Amino acid sequence: MKRISLAVSALALVALTASVSSAQSAKAVSLGISAGAAIPVSDFGDVYSTGYNGTVSLSFNSVGTPLGIRIDGMYNSFTDRDDLLIDRPNYRIMSANANLVYALPGTGIRPYLIGGAGIYNQKAGDSDDSEDDPFDKSPTNFGLNGGIGAAFPLSGFTTFIEARYHYIFSKEGATDFPVRTAFVPITFGITF
Repeated sequence: MKRISLAVSALALVALTASVSSAQSAKAVSLGISAGAAIPVSDFGDVYSTGYNGTVSLSFNSVGTPLGIRIDGMYNSFTDRDDLLIDRPNYRIMSANANLVYALPGTGIRPYLIGGAGIYNQKAGDSDDSEDDPFDKSPTNFGLNGGIGAAFPLSGFTTFIEARYHYIFSKEGATDFPVRTAFVPITFGITF
């Protein structure tokens, strides 16, 4: 009987902790940071290999609705593939995105859908902009993104894991390569 009482007390404590941490994570405004792998796909994946991603986010949530808004600033870096004969410079993509976040129902783990639009600045190499070097142009183009994530509320902060597909509408001829730029960052982060 004593074990049953102890088990019921432990379950009650876990349930109380989960509801308190869930309530604490529903902040009106939160700041987040995340990092992870950035995987190039489509034409971009034919030439560049997996790189890294760093993101800073500002989220705006409303209590009582599953919709929220998130503004992201991202930095992505890619290296050329080793199996190709052409040696290309590193490629970086910086972006600013505005996203809608839709929280799906969940207890403890909260899955969500995210999608939006933004501007993406692309640059190959590290030298100054020279008209002689076709890889040295730095165009800024419009792009879209969409993906899925899961948030894990803890006491005082929330951790999350997320994967999103980004597609940049590059203008043909604006850079010699790639014409279609798409990549998928898979990131892990925290929000405060």
